[in-house]
Amino acid sequence: MFDIGKKISRAWYTVWNYKVLWIFAFLLALAGGSTINGGGGGGGGTGYRSNTNPMEQFHWDRPQLDRNMPSWMHEGVNWFETDVIPLFTPDRIVGTIIWTIVILFAIGIVVNLLLALVRYPTETSLMRMVDQYETDGSKMKFKPGWSLGWNVRAFRIWVIDLIIGAPGLLIALGFAIGGAIFALNAVKGDFSFAPGMIGLMILAGFLVLLLAIVMIFVGLWRQFIVRAIAIDGASIGEGFKQGWAMMAHNFKNAFLTWLVMLGLRIGFGIAFVISLLVLLPAMAIMMIPGAVVGAIPGAIAFGITSIFSSGLAAWIVGGLVGLIFFFTVVGSPATLVSSWFDLFASSIWTQTYREMKAGSVPPVLQTSEVVPPPLA
Repeated sequence: MFDIGKKISRAWYTVWNYKVLWIFAFLLALAGGSTINGGGGGGGGTGYRSNTNPMEQFHWDRPQLDRNMPSWMHEGVNWFETDVIPLFTPDRIVGTIIWTIVILFAIGIVVNLLLALVRYPTETSLMRMVDQYETDGSKMKFKPGWSLGWNVRAFRIWVIDLIIGAPGLLIALGFAIGGAIFALNAVKGDFSFAPGMIGLMILAGFLVLLLAIVMIFVGLWRQFIVRAIAIDGASIGEGFKQGWAMMAHNFKNAFLTWLVMLGLRIGFGIAFVISLLVLLPAMAIMMIPGAVVGAIPGAIAFGITSIFSSGLAAWIVGGLVGLIFFFTVVGSPATLVSSWFDLFASSIWTQTYREMKAGSVPPVLQTSEVVPPPLA
């Protein structure tokens, strides 16, 4: 029987009474597992001349600029002239684009692997701890709770997401390769390929739209796949099979739950935007510890980069790394609020999985003396 009101009430009760889960939900949100979560190319105008030195326009008022700029800015301009502008000359721009894509792709892989070491154990722990709490009302502390997720089950869920995300990754790589080909031919002055490229772009847009629609269904399927793995210890293949069988045999219940969660997510998103105004003082206070926390990895990145590059480039890399940690700390109050909804949503889906597995018979949740405030 589909009783979404009871699910919402039980999920709210879990969020309010099981405070240790807040830590796991917060880590999950930091690692990118949260559910809340135009540029133009150069060229030239009608006055462009193919034999024009691009440095000429930059130097037309350099004497005046040199007199007005501070020394650090003057150093930055010289670095930009010496190291950056030559990368975009006609004979080097293609290599620059290719290497930029390769470097960004490599950085993305490393960052995602590091985040995966946090995201998937916390997601696995969250589902298993909620399942145990739904079974007998028992609560776990952080260390034993973390041990529930630091195992092969988390690795299997990571593989599941790799399989699910493969089509999107292939489309993104296709866009990157197409953009590189476009740049290569444009630099050579060959635009005969433009009609075919436009056709490919239209086809790619259609594929992206189709993929987005399919991913809605796959996202629903994933809710049952990952719980079959995390809660019941299924293998990757068994997780796909059990998740499909459970969703197919209870599709009405699953789809109605998805619709309700979509509405709740939209409502929470609106409330979250409003809550940011209330959280502004807390986020302002967090700027001081954010600066302290960001300074350490920023200094490490600066030291490593300075070994291989100039001083200004090292400052830029160190500053970017420091800003990432700075904004992570400053935005932590908002991240905590968003993580509450992640915990709430995970609890509802875990309830749904348990009810379907038990033949739609809701389990009995033991209560405690702590009573959550009524839902508004």
